Amino acid sequence: MTTEPLPVPSDGELYEQVAARVPSADVERVRGVLSAHGIQLTSPLPARRQLVVHRLYCEGIKTDTDDNDGPFTVDMTLGPGPWAIASTLNNAGKSSLLWALSYALRGDGFKPFRRSETVDWFSYIRADIEVAGVAASIRLTFDKPERPSCRLLSADTLEHLTALDGSQETGPGVRVAATAEPGGVKELIDRFMLDRLGLRPLSLWAAEAGAPKDADGNRDSAEQVHGWASYFYAIALNAGNSSTLLGPTSYSQLPVKLMQLFLDVPYASELTQINTARKKDTQESKRVERRAREDTKACEQQTEPLRQALRAAEEKVAALEAGQPDLTGLLADVDAAARRLAHDQAALQGAEESHVLARKARLKDERAVRRAQQSRAARVLLGALEPEACPRCDHEIDDARRTAEESAHRCSVCASPLPEVEDDPEARAVLLSRLEDRVNASRTAEDTARLGVETAVAACDNSRAAYDLVNASLTAARSGNWCTRLESAREDVYQLRGALAVATGNGTGLPGVVGDYVTATTSRSDTEDDSDDTDAILRAAAEVLSTVVADHSKALFADLNSEIVAIAHDLGVANLTSVDLNLAGHLNARKTGKKHPFEAFSPTDRLRVRIAAIVGMIKVGRKRGIMSHPGLLLIDAPTAEELSHENARQCIKTLYETAADDPGIQIVITSIDDAVWEFYPEDRTVTGPDKRHLF
Repeated sequence: MTTEPLPVPSDGELYEQVAARVPSADVERVRGVLSAHGIQLTSPLPARRQLVVHRLYCEGIKTDTDDNDGPFTVDMTLGPGPWAIASTLNNAGKSSLLWALSYALRGDGFKPFRRSETVDWFSYIRADIEVAGVAASIRLTFDKPERPSCRLLSADTLEHLTALDGSQETGPGVRVAATAEPGGVKELIDRFMLDRLGLRPLSLWAAEAGAPKDADGNRDSAEQVHGWASYFYAIALNAGNSSTLLGPTSYSQLPVKLMQLFLDVPYASELTQINTARKKDTQESKRVERRAREDTKACEQQTEPLRQALRAAEEKVAALEAGQPDLTGLLADVDAAARRLAHDQAALQGAEESHVLARKARLKDERAVRRAQQSRAARVLLGALEPEACPRCDHEIDDARRTAEESAHRCSVCASPLPEVEDDPEARAVLLSRLEDRVNASRTAEDTARLGVETAVAACDNSRAAYDLVNASLTAARSGNWCTRLESAREDVYQLRGALAVATGNGTGLPGVVGDYVTATTSRSDTEDDSDDTDAILRAAAEVLSTVVADHSKALFADLNSEIVAIAHDLGVANLTSVDLNLAGHLNARKTGKKHPFEAFSPTDRLRVRIAAIVGMIKVGRKRGIMSHPGLLLIDAPTAEELSHENARQCIKTLYETAADDPGIQIVITSIDDAVWEFYPEDRTVTGPDKRHLF
């Protein structure tokens, strides 16, 4: 019985529930943390995914066959409902056509459909499809086997596409939407299908193959992103010999996650994103801690020779310093002699400057006397000023001006003509007497200054000799073998300390600027602790969404379990009592009331249980008003290993009726079973001439 759908909480309610679990966070903080990890909770809307194949066209050349070499063309018209690619022969091309279709729909060939002897034959594949109501045509051109280029066509209507002949790519209402070279075909188809079907890449976290275990027994893991190629396993089913119920792998519970997505379990995708983000953050923190421990250990091992050498060098310095001579007295004497020498040198400089000034004054006075005696101009200006420079602008009065004053009687200061004045003998005598007195005084001052210089020179010579004497004594004391050994030992200590500081990133004990440099250049920002509440928010979000996803999954799985059992019975799986899908992806089947692991089913029954699971998901979704599965199934040889003719007949009949009775389902099978001709009408059967080779 179908259970009533559970209420789905809104995104606002979920944000509030998460914030309520983290005391330090409000709703905006929760939104910010989840958004920073690329996660946004959005109230889900009913999914409506649909993928219908309307036409498959192939060209190529068959080679190396027994009797059927040569060019071939296959043109299949399909559509919703049941279809059979049938033949009375094996190796007639049925699986190869399914492989060609899968290549167009998936971007690379589906491995269970691949036949190695035929992949080289195909040169051109065309698939006309509707994806969520959009008409598109995928055109693959193979210049090299399994290395096609792609042209993606779109059209105003499906009829515009199907009206094109063979490999024709131009026509009314048709346009090229995108192209891709061989290396980008899979990416193009992946992007196109995910976008049109409203799917997002599924990010899971799985242990890295061959990664060593840490101290806790855990291996490093890596993010594995599953796109359209993985979703395609819900369209083209695993081969019967595969033990995985659904999808390319059972790692990280991928089968159950695919089921949740195709059952439209609310917030299942967001929960996967959160769990992946948490595992990624946790692993990165562990890696940082492990690297720090390993780096510390390695650094200690690598620097131990440096530490030993430093200890030996410090011990050597200590031993040499213990036996050093007393240099304190000699250093004090040198310092005192240096200060005395500096004082006497300063006094000598002052005496020499005074002597120079006194000499200049004496020469000036003597020159004044000579001019007064010899120059008429000077006699005219007796008693007047005789400046060295202009009293206004300080410009020096040069010899040319003075010569003009004497010869042309023009004032050396203002250049004006001198007045005609009668020479006064008495005044002249008084002036000359005064000038002679000045000369005598300046000569006496010069002599005194010269004596001061001589005295200062003698004092300076004496202090320099005293300094040289005590400095020679200090140099002699230092030039011994002990001092050389001590300086060399100290240099070794300084170098080893610097090397150890750089190696360990610890500048303690070094000069300030050096220590700061070492710390700045060796600090590791990635070892800083992250003390915010990000992890608490992610953990709370995972707990809240886990409850929602688990409750809805259990309710949907309860309906799906009944559908799987009923459909599997119709497909010919005998004695199946029940199945009980759980959140770990286990089928938990029972046959004749006893546990029967999925691996224990025969290959034929495994395939049929997969068919039952996919069809069951489609039916459960339809009952709830959603189309979460695209509705397309590609099944290769569903009765290939069936020994019972009646079971094979029942399986073929059920597949036909399942697709015929539900307009939202398209099932394409391949088969050589006689029952195909019984249940599939001619217009639903694709076959070759005489029901033999398809091409």
